[in-house]
Amino acid sequence: MANEPNITDTLKTALADIQQPALPDEFYLAPGWLFIALPILLTLAWLARKWYRRYQNDSARRIALQALSQIQLEQPEAANAILQLLKQYLQTKRPGHPALAEKSAAFVAFLQRSGNLSEQLPDLDLLLYSPTKDATQLKSWQQFATLWLQQHQERRLDV
Repeated sequence: MANEPNITDTLKTALADIQQPALPDEFYLAPGWLFIALPILLTLAWLARKWYRRYQNDSARRIALQALSQIQLEQPEAANAILQLLKQYLQTKRPGHPALAEKSAAFVAFLQRSGNLSEQLPDLDLLLYSPTKDATQLKSWQQFATLWLQQHQERRLDV
């Protein structure tokens, strides 16, 4: 009996023959996640494209506001420079717009209509053609131009 293998030794050798399956190396998502992730990614791409297009369309407005803030009101032609800047902006957004050919008072009336602004403006003809310039009127003209550039919407330019 001493030569007979022990029952524990027999079980140990039997257990050594059992092999466990290999653990997976990679993490796999179920195929259904692809159907959920694809519309989400497409929506994010569409929103990014829409944001970028809006950013591009607003670049003229940002440039005009920056140029408007750089106009020094002490210059003799400051009122005319503001008027020309607004006309250049309108020419950029709507080339050949009928308001570009109008006189200064009619152009300002167009700006008030298209921007839905109720601000009282100084007499622009007096600012443009008078030899003496009133600083408060120039400042209000610059503030009006800034407000119009900030608040107008392109679809209202056809008013």
